[in-house]
Amino acid sequence: MDSVTSPGGGVTVSANPTFFAHRRVRRSGWSSHELAHFHRAARLLLAEGLSVVTDYGTTDEGDPWFVLCDAESGEIVAHFARITQQYVACVPFRNGSLTGGLLPDLIDEFLHRRDAVRLRAIGIRSTPAA
Repeated sequence: MDSVTSPGGGVTVSANPTFFAHRRVRRSGWSSHELAHFHRAARLLLAEGLSVVTDYGTTDEGDPWFVLCDAESGEIVAHFARITQQYVACVPFRNGSLTGGLLPDLIDEFLHRRDAVRLRAIGIRSTPAA
C-alpha cells in the first residue's frame, strides 16, 4: 500500500514521503550574473578611493537585497533590492529611490548620480560640450 487516507478523508500519508529539504526549490536571491554587476560597482567605487564592503541576502518575503557600505565608517553607500521584477536603489544622497527594469542600467545611473554629487561637493562642475 503506497498511501493511507484518514477516515475523515482529509489527510493522506505516503509510504515514501518526500521531505521539503530534499526538493529543489528555486532560490529567490541574486543570480551570479546580478552579483557580478554589483561587484563591478564595488570595484569602480574602490578605484575612486572608497573602500567598500558588501553584504546581501533575502527578506522574509524572499526579495533579494544587496548593500554597499563604506568600510571605514560603516555608512551605507547604496542599498539595492529586487521587488516584483523591478530593481530599486536607495541611496543616502538622494531623497527617494532610483528604480529600473535592468540592473546594469540602474547601477550605472547610481554611479553617475553619485559622481555628480561628489564632484559638486568638491566644487568641480563639468562644462557642457560645444
